[in-house]
Amino acid sequence: MLKRIKTDEVKLGMFLHKMEGSWFSHPFWRSKMLLDDPDRLEELKASKVEWVQIDTARGIDPAPAEAPAPRSFHPAEKDVNERLFGRTSAQGVTIMRRAPARPSSVPPSFDPLSKERLPLQAEMAHANKLARKSSRAMKKVFDDARLGKAIKLNRLQPMIEEISSSIQRNPHAFMAVTRLKNTSEYLYMHSLSVCALMISLAQQLRLGPDQVQEAGLAGLLMDVGMGHVPQETWDKGAPLTPEEWDVVKSHTTLAHEFLTLGGEMPGTVLDVCLHHHERMDGSGYPHGLAGDQISLFSRMAAICDTYDAMTSDRVHRQGQDPAGALLNIDRANTLYDPEIFAAFQQAVGIYPIGSLVRLRNHRLAIVVDQNRDDLTLPKVRPFYSLQTRSFENAADIDLSRCFGSDQIVARETPEAWNIADWPTVSAKLLAQKS
Repeated sequence: MLKRIKTDEVKLGMFLHKMEGSWFSHPFWRSKMLLDDPDRLEELKASKVEWVQIDTARGIDPAPAEAPAPRSFHPAEKDVNERLFGRTSAQGVTIMRRAPARPSSVPPSFDPLSKERLPLQAEMAHANKLARKSSRAMKKVFDDARLGKAIKLNRLQPMIEEISSSIQRNPHAFMAVTRLKNTSEYLYMHSLSVCALMISLAQQLRLGPDQVQEAGLAGLLMDVGMGHVPQETWDKGAPLTPEEWDVVKSHTTLAHEFLTLGGEMPGTVLDVCLHHHERMDGSGYPHGLAGDQISLFSRMAAICDTYDAMTSDRVHRQGQDPAGALLNIDRANTLYDPEIFAAFQQAVGIYPIGSLVRLRNHRLAIVVDQNRDDLTLPKVRPFYSLQTRSFENAADIDLSRCFGSDQIVARETPEAWNIADWPTVSAKLLAQKS
């Protein structure tokens, strides 16, 4: 049964059927869900949504219906009721015997280390919870770094294993979630994004399991020195002064010195912390290394770090479309290792998940899956008709199976179509059922 209630009356355990108002006014990627997370409850109550509809058949009821008044029985009915249900009181009300409880069919809990392949929409629910949990853990890591407390590897390993498992279940869901960065949590979510990209790239390069884990750890920790940079500096909208730029660049040496003190950090991780801003033509920092002087992991990190920074919204600029970011990295071909970049493109796709494209049939669409055999023919989800100038709920199109009846004619930018907050919009579109 559906009930309409005020948002401030919503409680944990209720099943949200609909959030009234604009699709963009609520903080979630889908409107129907069981509200079982206190964080989500707080987000809902802090949103602009005033009224919601709940489904009492799938969640708790805020005001259960009153029990019906006792029914009087005809004397002839008493014996029948007594035989079927129990004894009958003097007032003619049947006193029910409690039936034996049937075992509940509770679905098994989800295994966060499962490697079983999941569709994007299904994995995004798990990725969302993992990202929120991991972001809180990374905040603790950065806080400890500021205070000079050693980082314990055994506390980070489970996080990396869960991220790696999420990527194996679906290589794109976790990245779609971590693109949603606000200013206050940018550093933490950036670390998680680069960790996931490093894992995907290491797998694409066919590195061994231990190296894949080290690549993820390097991505997670390489910017830990940024915790010592004042937030107003790295969020500054205007160009940095030479003094401010020196402070920002010091994060590489600070991270290296800090992580070295713990005595248990792998050498590959320390090297990435120090050299992920080195460039192939020698124009990077802190040591101006070039070509093969830069380690494999640091060359990988340079691409992953740059790509995530380009596609993320910041105070002073809006993030680029993923496909556009790849194009810009490709144009800067003297800065990055071309072979590693080719593998990176294979990992994320020529049209990465979440890219905005225009189709030949005059619709805007978002890329929702890759075709490993031909990266130019991904699966797309149309959502806006350019002819009617209206949003639509259209079926997904697998461009590799439509035999040319439709195709991508252009990459598009959210700014060109006045789509504000594209990371949030794209995450909602990706979370919709196909």
